[in-house]
Parts: sequence; C-alpha cells; structure tokens
Amino acid sequence: MFALTKADQIAVDHNDHGYLNNKGAEYYSQGKYDLAVEYYRIAAAMGDDQSVSNLGYCYLYGRQIEADLSLALAYFKIACDKGNVDAAYKLGDIYGSDKWGVKDRELSVYYYRVAAVFMLGDDCSLERIMNDESLQRYPSLCFALGREHGLDGKLLTELELSYAYLQSARKGYELELMNGNRMYEQAYNGVLEYLNRPEYQPIREKYEMRDEDLLLS
Repeated sequence: MFALTKADQIAVDHNDHGYLNNKGAEYYSQGKYDLAVEYYRIAAAMGDDQSVSNLGYCYLYGRQIEADLSLALAYFKIACDKGNVDAAYKLGDIYGSDKWGVKDRELSVYYYRVAAVFMLGDDCSLERIMNDESLQRYPSLCFALGREHGLDGKLLTELELSYAYLQSARKGYELELMNGNRMYEQAYNGVLEYLNRPEYQPIREKYEMRDEDLLLS
C-alpha cells in the first residue's frame, strides 16, 4: 500500500513539488511505475508542470496505468501551456509519427517550434541556435525545424536559420553517438546529407571563412 514518508509530508507542507516529482522520476527509472505515478499525481496536483508532462508519458506508454492516447495528449498539452519543453517536444514527436494514428505534420512542426521558443526565449540568433546545449539535447527537434525551414519545408524558407538548426542537430546526434546510442546513426547521416545539399553551399562557405578568420585572429 502506498504511503507518504515523513519527508514526503514535509515536502507537501512546504509545497516542494520538485522533490516529489524527482522522487517519482527515480522510481520511474527503477521500473517502479506504480510508485512513480503516485508521486507524479501528487506533484502535478501541487502545480508541477514536469509531473504533468511525466503523467503524459505514463499514459502514452501504459506505465502501470492503462495506455490512453487522449489522456496522454491532454496531459502533454496542459504541461505545454505551462511552458514545459519536454511536453511540447513530445507533442511534436507524437504528431510527427505514424505510430499513434494522429499524424499531422503541421501540428508536429508547430509544437517543435514551441519547444524551441521555450528554450531560446528572446534570443533566437543563429549563433545561439547553433551552439545552445539545451537545444542539442533535442536533436530530432532541431532536425525537424532545419528541414521545415529548408526549400521543401512547411515553414517560411530561411536557409541560414535552417542551416543553424541542422548544425545543432548534428552536434546533438554526435553527442548521442559518443554516448553509445547507435539508434541515432540513421538520423545523423540524414542531417549530414541535408547539410551537404547545394543550397547550403554559400552558407557553409560563409561560416568556414568566419571560422578561419577566428583562428587567424
């Protein structure tokens, strides 16, 4: 039977929802999904947007509770409305995949863009996009936005912006591969193919010349 510990009760008294969410995440990593869900529910009721998003994952994949796509989407959208990056990113994934039966490329791109804005804030400069470590933790998001700002994408064609997102995706996938996540090899090769397209040649040359100047200065 689930019961709060004394530390949990103090966290509730002090509205420390982060502590309870983290405890749920620890149980989730151990495969103790029943306990994870309980902690996520308490933290979510206290206003923790990450716990709301985490409940979305539990409903999406049926972690201890019956899988329910409509509830998963609801939780992700609630968390997204609170500015949660993970929720916005996951909505982009769900609508961009054939797996869930709700594929909608435009919606997918919309939520990926929302996630990027959450991370970048007011600074959406090309340098920030290419070098922001938080973005690089979401290489699939960067790859999608890079494609969609390209010549055959659904967003306004902005080749330099497309190039910046693709470079961020490249760096992110390289980090994943360095950590042994070979599942990203195909996506990484896809990014390299995009970056080698002829429309990016002037942009590549521009940044290569800039990097050479920096080395000489």
